[in-house]
Amino acid sequence: MLRSAAVGAHGRGSSVRLLTCGLMLVLAALSSSADAQAPSPSVLDDLLPELAAKVTSALPAGAEVNVTVDGGADGGDARTLRTRIVTFLAARGFRIGDGTTGIASVAIGCGRNLREHVCVAQIHSDGRDQIATVTRRLTASASMVTNVSLALELRPLVSQQTQILDVAVFDERLVVLDVAAITVVERKDDTWRRVRSRPLPVSPAWPRDARARIRVDGDRVDLFLPSLTCRGRTDSLELTCSEGQQAWPIGVENRGLERGRNYFKTLEGAMFYNAAPLGAAVNDDAIALTASCAPGMYVAAVSPTGRDTGDLLQLSRVADGRLVHAASPLHLPGVLTALWAQPNQASAVVVTHDIPAGRYDAFQTTISCSR
Repeated sequence: MLRSAAVGAHGRGSSVRLLTCGLMLVLAALSSSADAQAPSPSVLDDLLPELAAKVTSALPAGAEVNVTVDGGADGGDARTLRTRIVTFLAARGFRIGDGTTGIASVAIGCGRNLREHVCVAQIHSDGRDQIATVTRRLTASASMVTNVSLALELRPLVSQQTQILDVAVFDERLVVLDVAAITVVERKDDTWRRVRSRPLPVSPAWPRDARARIRVDGDRVDLFLPSLTCRGRTDSLELTCSEGQQAWPIGVENRGLERGRNYFKTLEGAMFYNAAPLGAAVNDDAIALTASCAPGMYVAAVSPTGRDTGDLLQLSRVADGRLVHAASPLHLPGVLTALWAQPNQASAVVVTHDIPAGRYDAFQTTISCSR
């Protein structure tokens, strides 16, 4: 069974890793004939990312969503599905309701007929119902990945001496968050140029390993800082901040970064550093990725080398509840300081520290394919 693995809080030195099972998922709206069977975990790896993309496109950005389960579903299958869907929704900035407070609801069912695997989502939002469906032919899962060679690619974004915490990439703009300021960068004549910058309105109490997240939705920008949340607009960079822990959009429900620490806690109190849907513990830091050219869910995980010359970024595929090697390791040009999946999970922001040069470099990483 796939689990939502929370990578243990480690202060970038400890090897402690904790696994947490996510919240229980929704099954509904699928015909339950006597011959229907639930898809295998590897098939879910193919179906659920596509279904989640359709669900999120039908929901208001950042909405609180109630996720429900078909009472006839097997308990293990239900937990697997809910874990995966909740992970996808949380990674895209949605909050998971408790059944009484959500402004939208999603019911999901998966099964199989004689020809194909099917997952169906019934979405209720803004007073209307929508149906989203994804299918795979019974033989498609294995054939779709045949003769495909995968690789992680790095696209340089921005470099500076001040520590970069996160970067939002959209259209021809970047919004860069570092330990001192928020900056908008635009692409002109094939180069990135800074067009406006503003110091952070409040100086956060950074832990030893400073961490923060940035989310941009149109002209709105949200900053998730230690014990602080700021909101504003990208055109003016005027920010309004409020103190207190709030959940960060990291792919699993949490209470925000712990005060004075660089790790999170689940609602049940378990500590973790980052999260991805996995079947086993992984290396130091990990996030989930999808590939446009190959089905399924992939995990990018960093392996510290213990050298200033750079860490390794490794790509694995989630298959039948296990991590399977999917590509050659990518040697990063420095020590990893931040690894954040973007909301669509098609790319991630990688920040490295070139210690000899005293420079921080931000990259966008994606999965590329060749046949």
